[in-house]
Amino acid sequence: MGGLVGVRCGGAAHDTGAMSTVLPSTARPGWQLVVGPVLIAVAWPAYWTVTGRYSEDLFLPLWLGYVITVDGLVRLRTGTSLLTARPRLFLLLLPLSSALWVFYELYNHVLGNWRYLASARHGRLLWDLVQAVHFSTVIPVLWETRDLLRPLVRPARVRGRRLPLSRAGERAVCAAGVLALVVPLLAPRQTYPLLWCALFLLLDPVNLWRGRPSLLGDAAAGRWGEAVLLALTGLVGGFFWEFWNSGSAGYRWVYDTPGVNGWPHLFEMPLPGYLGYVPFAFSVHALTVLALGPLLPATGRRRAATGPATGSVSRSGCEEPVGGEGQ
Repeated sequence: MGGLVGVRCGGAAHDTGAMSTVLPSTARPGWQLVVGPVLIAVAWPAYWTVTGRYSEDLFLPLWLGYVITVDGLVRLRTGTSLLTARPRLFLLLLPLSSALWVFYELYNHVLGNWRYLASARHGRLLWDLVQAVHFSTVIPVLWETRDLLRPLVRPARVRGRRLPLSRAGERAVCAAGVLALVVPLLAPRQTYPLLWCALFLLLDPVNLWRGRPSLLGDAAAGRWGEAVLLALTGLVGGFFWEFWNSGSAGYRWVYDTPGVNGWPHLFEMPLPGYLGYVPFAFSVHALTVLALGPLLPATGRRRAATGPATGSVSRSGCEEPVGGEGQ
């Protein structure tokens, strides 16, 4: 979901794949704005009306329709998009999403925070694998939504106080990530929200140490735009996940979220539960940057004190990017 940034070295700007926020005169509607809406138009009504053992199979084409449509909107506005400019990267996001969802499904065996109301076609472990295929669009959904929202947030312009962050502090955040993975297994009813923060806390410092895009590194430099953008991305993605889930006729999930089950709901999710989509988006960002690091541009450690508004100069002599807008 992240890591598309621009880096300037020796005064020359190098476009690393970030989406421009200026509409090119050559931008035209692409195939995505035909295929995507058609998929949605077919899969959405069927998903909300078809019952039976195979209704769950409509989930994937519906969300592929969303991904392709949003990709087309991004391309229409910018002249480029993930599918048109970096199809290999897009394809790699699919198995990464599946692996991520297997991780969460296995944790849910202990936490029990959601269950599926669907006809039983498989044993529990095979069911988890089937869900992994269905949720292979999770990271593409967030990535494409982020690119669509980027011009609205303009993260390069969102600056604030620097987060004091020492090397010891970075290690402490990483250790907190380990605890956030372990503690919910020991006290699931009381500490289950920690799981949604765990991958971010564990992996974001590692990305910082490797010179990759890092929200902690941004915060240490007073750059908060990417965090705001990802938070909004998670909420928008979460809204559509819950919206389409709420009307499903034969396949949907319901929640058991101790402490907030009695709160007002929006669709199947208690309102406080939507806050979990924010650290979830952060975690997806950290995982994607770590797993696909060789395909993303290195930025150097981003904890250095910032200079002028254009960014800060790293030890390599490259000007570190202000954010991910690629302007």
